Amino acid sequence: MKNKRFSLAKLIGALAIFGSLLTLVTGSRVYKKTFKAKPHGIKDQELHEQRLAELDQYQHQKMLIESSKNGYNIDTLHIKSNLESKHAIVLVHGLYSNYYDLLPTAFRYLKDGCNVILYNQRQSGQTGGNSNTFGLYERFDLEEIATIARRIYPDGKIGVHGFSMGAATAIMHSELNEASNLIDFYILDAPYHTMASAVELAAKRGKDTKMPPWFVKFSGDAVLRLRERVSYSDICPIDVIGKSTRPILLIHGDQDDWTDPDGSHQLLEAISHDKCRLEIFPDAGHCTVHLDEEDEYFKQIHQFVSDFL
Repeated sequence: MKNKRFSLAKLIGALAIFGSLLTLVTGSRVYKKTFKAKPHGIKDQELHEQRLAELDQYQHQKMLIESSKNGYNIDTLHIKSNLESKHAIVLVHGLYSNYYDLLPTAFRYLKDGCNVILYNQRQSGQTGGNSNTFGLYERFDLEEIATIARRIYPDGKIGVHGFSMGAATAIMHSELNEASNLIDFYILDAPYHTMASAVELAAKRGKDTKMPPWFVKFSGDAVLRLRERVSYSDICPIDVIGKSTRPILLIHGDQDDWTDPDGSHQLLEAISHDKCRLEIFPDAGHCTVHLDEEDEYFKQIHQFVSDFL
């Protein structure tokens, strides 16, 4: 009997060690692909140069803005419309991206007579930070950019237009904005309603692991707690959005497999006022509508602004 109990104890111990190692390996992989993910380089040099040439048609200035809360500089680009305007939009990019990727959208705003401020989120361009936090710390950087935007355009309407992780950053910032009153409206393209849902959807989409999504999510959260002393539950835009009193436009493609379109429905339901709208674009993927269906995309934005501002 003693030998059987001893053997069972050894088996349980071995399984516990194996489970811990598997959790650590899987979670470290998730952590590297999310919180340590770096922006991609320039994919198309010719296209990049074309965009820079178009940028030269506008008065623009690069700035390094201090993030007093996070203790580093924020890489910022301010572009003035060639049309006289006191209004501005702050564009916020997503994971693996940088502000150059948003220049096509910036140009459309500029042509429509709206000034633009772009900035690189953590770990992008010359912006500091040694990890992404998916809106948790990025919201404080957005508050710094919003402060600068309001200083430049004191009498205008200022909006924030975020994409994917940038949209989540915008939602997380909206709570700060209730005290500072810097931003007048938010446009959220393909946000996630919880960090956990984004990781789980990525696990379902991924082909480099055969681990079940629930285990990938569990492992990623466990390693995040060890490495950053935060958890997925700390990054929960749906718990924040109901505190905002500003007009909010949600946009999502119904074929998005990076952030769940149903999450935008849940975010809409969580908003505590009626100055909000959700536009679902059929047959559209993740953050593709602003490029593939630009006219319809901006038609919805103009209608939203007209209705609620």
